[in-house]
Parts: sequence; C-alpha cells; structure tokens
Amino acid sequence: MHFSILSFSLLFLINKINGTRIVCYTTNWSQYRPNEGKFLPENIDPFLCTHLIYAFAVIKDGLLASFEWNDESTASTRGLYERTTDLKKINPNLKVLLSVGGWNFGSAEFSRLVSDSASMQRFGTESVNFLNKYKFDANREGSSPQDKINYTKFIQIMRDLYEPQSLLLCATLAAGKSVIDSAYEVDKIINNLNFVNIMTYDYHGAWEPFTGVPAPLYSRPEETGEAQFFNVNFTINYFIEKGAVAEKINLGLITYGRTFRLRNPALNQIGSPANGPGSPGQFTRDSGFLASYEICTRLDQGWTERWNDIQQVSYAFFNDQWLGFDNERSLKSKIDFLKFLNLGGAMVWTMDMDDFSGNFCKKGRYPLINFIRSEIMNDASSTLTSTSPTSSTTTLTSATMPPIDLECPNGPGYYANRQSGCKKFYLCSGSENFRIYEFECPNGLLFDQDILACNYESQVNC
Repeated sequence: MHFSILSFSLLFLINKINGTRIVCYTTNWSQYRPNEGKFLPENIDPFLCTHLIYAFAVIKDGLLASFEWNDESTASTRGLYERTTDLKKINPNLKVLLSVGGWNFGSAEFSRLVSDSASMQRFGTESVNFLNKYKFDANREGSSPQDKINYTKFIQIMRDLYEPQSLLLCATLAAGKSVIDSAYEVDKIINNLNFVNIMTYDYHGAWEPFTGVPAPLYSRPEETGEAQFFNVNFTINYFIEKGAVAEKINLGLITYGRTFRLRNPALNQIGSPANGPGSPGQFTRDSGFLASYEICTRLDQGWTERWNDIQQVSYAFFNDQWLGFDNERSLKSKIDFLKFLNLGGAMVWTMDMDDFSGNFCKKGRYPLINFIRSEIMNDASSTLTSTSPTSSTTTLTSATMPPIDLECPNGPGYYANRQSGCKKFYLCSGSENFRIYEFECPNGLLFDQDILACNYESQVNC
C-alpha cells in the first residue's frame, strides 16, 4: 500500500454550494501528455467544482516556490498560475488553491522548515505575499511522519497568521492507519482546521503481488492483519474515531485505475496472483496506471468487466491484463457512504484524468466529475442518515426508537448494537465523556464486530 506524504492546505473564506464541497485537483505535468491527453487550464470547466487545487509547487530555501518552467508569467507569456486563477473571472465563486509538495518532493525541506518557530513564521508571512501575487486562494505542504509534533505546531502558527487575514486552514491527509497513527495528532489539528481532504485511494496497486482495486469501499472477509484497514470505510471511520468532525471531512475520489499483469489469465478475480504492472496507457504512459478515458477505450475493445458486491467496486480484464477502477456505480456507493456519515464533501484526483474532452467515453465532457457533482449537489439529503450525537456516556435517544443503554466497554471505537440484531452499530468518540453516534447498515448487511464494518449476514456472528 502506498500513501502520499503528510500535507495541508491554506485557503481564503469558502463559499459553499448547498453546504457541500467538491474539491478538484489539476496537475502541471498533464500539459506534457500527447495529443488528446494534453491538459491545460483552458480545458477546465470553472463551474464544475467549488474548489480547484493546482498541483504542485515546492518549498525552496524555506519559502514557497514554483516548480514548472511555465508556472509563472513572463514579459512575453502568461504562466499556468495566471491562466488557472483567471478562471475566477468566469466563475467568481470558484476558489483556486496552490498545492505544495507531492509524493516526489520528499520531506527534507518541510522538516527543515518546521524545525524552529522563526522559520515557520517567515514561511507563513512570505506565503501570503506569494499567494496574493498570483491570485491563489490557498496553498498546501508536505512533510514526513517524524514531523508529527512539529506539524501540529505549524498548523497552529499558520492558523494564527492566516485567520486575521480572513484565511481558512485545511489539510490533505493520507489514508493508511500506520501513517495516521505516526503522522497526525488528529484530535489536536482538527481544532485548527476548517476542513480536511482524505486521500482514500491507492490502497492497492502493482507494488503488491496480487490484484486489488485502488479504492475499495469495504474490506473483503479474507483480508486480515493490516490488509483489513485498506479500505475507505475503515479510513474515514478511523479519522472520526480519532477526533475528526465528519462535517469537516472531504472524501477522496479518483478518475483513474490501477493495472496489473496476471500470472495466470485464468485467475482473474480480486486477489489473484499478479506479476507487476499492466501495460501503460497511450496518453498517461505510466505502467500500472490508466486515466478514466483510457479505461473507456479498453472497455470498448472488449475487456470483460465485473462488479464486486462486497467491496462495491468494478474491475476488468483482458488476457493477462487486469484493471481495478471506479465508475459511476462504484462512485454512487461512495457518495451514499459520504451522505450516510454526513461528510462535508468530496475531493477528486484529478480533473485531467476524467474524459475532459468528451471524445472517449461518449458521455459528454467530464462524465465522472459531472456524475459526482450531480449526486452530491442535487440530493443534499440521504436515506442513510445518522442520529444526532449525544454527550451521554451510556444513553442515546433516537427519533425512531426508545432510549437504549449503549456502553463503551473498551473505550473509543465502534460497537455492534446487539439489541438491534447487529443491524445498527454505534461509535464512542472522545476520551472520557464519550460522544455517541448511532448508524444503521444498508439492507442485507449486519455490523461485524470482528472487522468493524457492515458485512453479509452469513458472515456475522451477532
């Protein structure tokens, strides 16, 4: 499992649409893709997302700095920064953020930056000037897990610097349990953050010796040990258990797939033996990876597509090539999950890997992001809702049932409500005076105390 480095975002006051955020990434290296894969700021629909994040800038000598040769404008050319922030002239409600760091940047510069308060103060002050110069509404950093305590201090310093200037502070955080435990003081940083983007993807890829989808909603029954944590359900609920407020969380969604080369083409299920990455795409040109528009081409060429009901994901195969990806069906399951937990919105990686031209999937421009937007914005309510939290340590009153005694015998965490036949479950959040949230599994599923997730009735011992 691969996870990106520790990161955060800083941004101006947010104008919410229907109280929900759709945060979309765009990348400065997508300009180098050939022909119809080439992506520039002029390809962006400025009305599609509430927030646009431009990736990536870097930290150089303790200050914010551009990375690509054409990020900044010159006397003769308009740079990508200016061409991107100009989209706010078309849609004044759009917020454009500058993302700093990324997985290829490393953590040395950030570690040096947070090593003393003076450096952090200098960075915060100078970053305001940099952002205002290029008309960005935000920026984002990267660090390493050993910077856990310094990261908390840094967020506090940045909040103190930015709040007087009407800036809000947000973070983009990794999804792995080991990274969450080692890198984030969730209950401390959440108080100084206005929202967080969780990178709930890349749980599986060609770095593993078996096939797996990049963003499974739930775990498979046969997954044990660390593998049982490699799913969206666990990550989001673990953040909430650690103290994150649901309304501050944006659920990470993807517009790409991960590919493998099968050891035996006859064994083509999730978890089948694999021998490295699949063949590269025509436009993205990276082994083990396909943009959604490249996936559409393969499905049109006769790949066999399958659905996994347990993990609520799609996969496809052709000869020795195997692909795990998200489509409208799997995205619908994730958006239902988002609504079920009353999350604050979605974060999409990336705009340039959706079918931005509309020439490949035959569903118009940006079919996946348009689907995400439609599902989130046009249906603010959900049939899957949680009850309001209480401050009691033992009692929860529901609008649909009489008061029930709910206990937290092992401290914070998830527990099956056995009085409901495990149809319902609840979260004990906090340290002493627990806040209790109650939830209900979808039809046909019961809460499995062993894996801390909703599972098929036949698999649950209630």
